[in-house]
Amino acid sequence: MAKYRYIARDTSGRRIEGIIEASSDIAVISRLRTQNLFPVEVFEVTKKYFQSKREKHIFIKKVNLKELAIFTRQMSVMLSSGVPIIETLDDLSSQTSNRYFSSVLQSVRKSISQGSSLSQALSQFPKIFSSLYVALVRSGEESGNLAETLGEIAKNLEDQLEMISKTKQALSYPAFVSFFFVVVISFVFLFLIPRFQKIFESFGAKLPIFTLIILKISSTFVRFLPFVLFFILFLFILFFLFKKTEKGRYIIDSIKLKSPVFGNIMWKIALARYARTLSTLLSGGVPIVSALEIVGKITGNLIIERTIQKVKNGVVKGGLLGEEMRKYKIFPVMLSRMVSVGEETGKTEDMLNRASQFFKDEVDATLNILSSILEPILIIVLGFIVGTVVLAIYLPIFKLAGAIR
Repeated sequence: MAKYRYIARDTSGRRIEGIIEASSDIAVISRLRTQNLFPVEVFEVTKKYFQSKREKHIFIKKVNLKELAIFTRQMSVMLSSGVPIIETLDDLSSQTSNRYFSSVLQSVRKSISQGSSLSQALSQFPKIFSSLYVALVRSGEESGNLAETLGEIAKNLEDQLEMISKTKQALSYPAFVSFFFVVVISFVFLFLIPRFQKIFESFGAKLPIFTLIILKISSTFVRFLPFVLFFILFLFILFFLFKKTEKGRYIIDSIKLKSPVFGNIMWKIALARYARTLSTLLSGGVPIVSALEIVGKITGNLIIERTIQKVKNGVVKGGLLGEEMRKYKIFPVMLSRMVSVGEETGKTEDMLNRASQFFKDEVDATLNILSSILEPILIIVLGFIVGTVVLAIYLPIFKLAGAIR
């Protein structure tokens, strides 16, 4: 017989937990059901479990996007099913494998039990729950549709995860080929060519100019490698410090948007995020000025953020959103027109959603094309360089073989 810990609810929805002995987890579930209890979680308790309850552990204070999305979706489902918010937080804090997130949820639960609203409790942890997240939760509380609003937030987070996943998937193979390329070239120029150079020098034969050029490149590469590595490290530190400044971030973000191919992708990702988030905030009842203030901070690009700030200032002065957006080239004409049509028909949120989906599809298509183009180009470049080195090595070997005959 093993010991099992269970979390269950009775017919009134009250949370009950405990530890019982049984032959299997199925037996535990059957026993709970005979007691008119509905199992939420059942797992075998080991010695390690009891040890972990007594010991203090060091854990990383971080909650990733996936964990936040899962929590939000689960909370939306449980609240829409009628489970009280305190008990929902109890269940979700016990289910998450991230102990830091579990402690955060317990703190949120404690704040709510002391009279705070959910949005007020979440705002205590800005590194986990962004201003956008808190604003949407607040709008859901005020409108009485908290479960539905959490579902919208979960959808937003899931879309972000999907976009990140597709980007990684599209660039993973080119990244692998690039890494393999660097490893092969480093091996050839640091180890292979210097060994052949010693062999050629021992024969004292006159080498072809092509071979001499490759040998010279290799010897220069070996001689200055420590300085090159130090210089790269210095540039990396300099770049990091420069990016921390307002001016540095502005210049870097500007270069990102102007860079070929990748700049277009980052621009469309930012526009998709802008349209989707603004639509969610407006549909949640957040005033347009407040919505623009929040959206500007989550685009991930200072150029776009400042442009949105200018749009917000125009709206404050009485301008329409579509008209203000049309003044700036950062917003494509199509997006401005769709917003204007939405304002005229009273369907601004719907138009923003459609625009977001359009930009999302554009990014997917671009990433697929980019991936299919980059792969053969990298392979061809790698093959050309390796072929050149092999030819430079074998030319003198063929010449020596001819001389011996």
